[in-house]
Amino acid sequence: MEAYKPKRGEAHLKASPKRIALGNWLREQRNAKGLTMRDMAAISGLPHSYFGKIEQGIRGLDILEFLELCQWLGVDYRSAINQISKL
Repeated sequence: MEAYKPKRGEAHLKASPKRIALGNWLREQRNAKGLTMRDMAAISGLPHSYFGKIEQGIRGLDILEFLELCQWLGVDYRSAINQISKL
């Protein structure tokens, strides 16, 4: 079986520094609020694996998903962006 290769022109972002910073931020915020990934799943209606993939740097977020995530965590998106960009 041939190894997976991204399509021409696609950036391979899995575990990129930006995704890792996002995942670290999410983990810190979630832990600070005493929430598990299953708690986040209950709040959001999404599977807990969604949050696990973000925290592992496997999955990124589009802007609308990020805004929802901030809302679920009860954090200001502007301060979240500043925190993530410093990581």
